[in-house]
Amino acid sequence: MVKFLEKMILSDKDYEYLTKGIAIGVGTGVLIGTIIGNVTLTFAAGGVIGILSAFIYSIYKRRRVNG
Repeated sequence: MVKFLEKMILSDKDYEYLTKGIAIGVGTGVLIGTIIGNVTLTFAAGGVIGILSAFIYSIYKRRRVNG
């Protein structure tokens, strides 16, 4: 249980990846939304995609450093 909780704690780098992922995802979503005409949907989708990509990138960086 303790190891699981340790894995859930974000480091400073993880926070940096997360904020950059959200900002890039939301920004891209807004730009695409203005072209398509549905800013709300693409804003939300870009945010979710940004969070997921930051999570995956964070795991990748941890595995690369540790392994």
